[in-house]
Amino acid sequence: MAGSEPRAGDADRERALRELSEQLGSGRLSLPEFEVRSAAVAGAESRAELAESFADLPHAIPPGPPGPSPRPGVRRALLAAALACAALLLTALTGQWAWLLTLLAVPPLLRPLLALPSQNSRPS
Repeated sequence: MAGSEPRAGDADRERALRELSEQLGSGRLSLPEFEVRSAAVAGAESRAELAESFADLPHAIPPGPPGPSPRPGVRRALLAAALACAALLLTALTGQWAWLLTLLAVPPLLRPLLALPSQNSRPS
């Protein structure tokens, strides 16, 4: 593999295997062809090697770059929501109000998300 070719990741290979499965299901590939191409995709180190498996297939979308990553605050907000739900559920199930003390952890988790932009980051 040349150093200038983008490396293929696990997500790229999984996407390529799903596309090959669709091609098999639509009758564009025989089972032996599918097995050979699947082995090539599983061993591919670059995106160019993945694209070679789709070169002669019509309507095939070779694996591209991964989709956009989630916003950084999404994971923190989901954690805060899960913590709040767990606290309320445990309080209802056990009848002990002490579980509500875990709700005190929610504001520190959300504080970075709710922070106002600083004066220095405003465009001039």
